Amino acid sequence: MKYYLLYVRFVALITSFFICTSCVSDVDFDQAQDVVISPTVDASLIFFTLDTSDFETVDTQEVIITARDTTRLEFLDDDFIRENLKEVTLDFQVDNTFGQSLVNRASFLNGGGQEQFVVFFEITSSTDGSVQRTEFTQVLSEEDIQAISNSRILANEVILTTNGAPINGELSLQSKVLYSLEFSDL
Repeated sequence: MKYYLLYVRFVALITSFFICTSCVSDVDFDQAQDVVISPTVDASLIFFTLDTSDFETVDTQEVIITARDTTRLEFLDDDFIRENLKEVTLDFQVDNTFGQSLVNRASFLNGGGQEQFVVFFEITSSTDGSVQRTEFTQVLSEEDIQAISNSRILANEVILTTNGAPINGELSLQSKVLYSLEFSDL
């Protein structure tokens, strides 16, 4: 039994020695500065629901009615994020039962309220009250990413153009941003 334990210890020692020396012999620690980390983050932007009651106090004699919502772009508050922002995709999904013509206008504003970037798209109207889904995706160019990185607020407007018919329906808007970062000089 005594020789058996010595044998096991000897084999474990030799095995450990070979494992430790074989793993580090091919490692080049000078390549550490070449490491690039590229995380992708999926974040909600803005979401809301409008229905008929939101237009009860509105003068329907107006030709254009605008509903607004704003949100702070907290992910852009960090200098580190803004400097390493490499790719941005904006996704909007709208479910609508209003029969009127609708458009969405999303304005990215800087801290002073100045417009930096605008996303504009039409929302499919419903002719029979059934839910019509509009999906809109925009991948931003490098120039657009620079503009959006200076933004602090997203001001979203749904613009309804009356067509003489009563305003009746519901609209749900959801949006998100998918952004990629690249960290290289760690």
